[in-house]
Amino acid sequence: MKKIKLSELAKKINGNLIGEDFEIVGINAIPLAKENELIFIDSLKKVAEAQRAKAKVVLCPGGFAKYFSDKSVIEVGDVRVAFAKITEIFKKDIEPWWGISSQAFIEEEVKIEEPCAIYPWVYIQRGAKIGKNVILYPGVFIGSYSEIGENTIIYPNSVIYPYTKIGKNCIIHAGVIIGADGFGFAQEQTEEGYRNIKIYHFGIVEIGDEVEIGANTTIDRAVFGKTIIGEGTKIDNLVQVGHNVRVGKQNILVSHTAIGGSAILEDYVMLAGQVGIAPYSRIGKGAKVAAKSGVVGEISPGEEVAGIPAIKASLWRRAVVIFSKLPELYKEIKKLLK
Repeated sequence: MKKIKLSELAKKINGNLIGEDFEIVGINAIPLAKENELIFIDSLKKVAEAQRAKAKVVLCPGGFAKYFSDKSVIEVGDVRVAFAKITEIFKKDIEPWWGISSQAFIEEEVKIEEPCAIYPWVYIQRGAKIGKNVILYPGVFIGSYSEIGENTIIYPNSVIYPYTKIGKNCIIHAGVIIGADGFGFAQEQTEEGYRNIKIYHFGIVEIGDEVEIGANTTIDRAVFGKTIIGEGTKIDNLVQVGHNVRVGKQNILVSHTAIGGSAILEDYVMLAGQVGIAPYSRIGKGAKVAAKSGVVGEISPGEEVAGIPAIKASLWRRAVVIFSKLPELYKEIKKLLK
């Protein structure tokens, strides 16, 4: 069981400890926490619940210690960031089985740097390169001449097509498919109507360091050149990234987002759930797109947008208010017309 003194924990998260210094064994939700576990709050709304909790230590914003005379407190500037760092300290890792299983199928000319963990039913095609401390769980397929950077984990039944490059310290969750052909077809006119002709793809996918890709997400290879996912980007489950898309560093792409071919997302972009990005669109650095929005064209750096098609979020919120009043306004207009 992991243990850490509050004073040491406070240093690790740049916090200020107020109260008794003792060891804790974990972090938990307010109603579930035990005495030797830490709880966290980020607003005054949760103070009363936290006061009643069994936990003897609270992580909270600066100035909140006055509400907890019977508990120790660690005050921080950003509770969510501090919480994330604490979860890393207490994360529960299951130690992998290190080695190369005799039930893995590894073709010729594959380079594997040990130690590594290659489980049964992994298939690695010729010319692939596997870095140190890589973990490949059962059912993973690594295509020819692909490269997997050190410390990367690929969970079961993920498919990495040939020539894909994945950086260091990445996490690829179960069922991810990287490098499949993009959706590209030409329509040939025929006497009956038309026939769809496949456009074959010759490019690759390149994933930067520290990228995390959620379960059942798909990232298509480029027609020519590269589909790129930048360093530190985090992609949720069930996201579709089309061919030749270029995603910058430290992006956040939330579930059910779909990005059309050749779109560009600059650095620090955030896309909420079910966002659609049209092909060849460009999202500027630091822009944010609200859930269920549809983007066509260009979004300026730092701008916040919402709606279909996406417009400035402040304008969209006013428009929604007006939309809800349209039936009433219509009645008034009919009266005026009479």
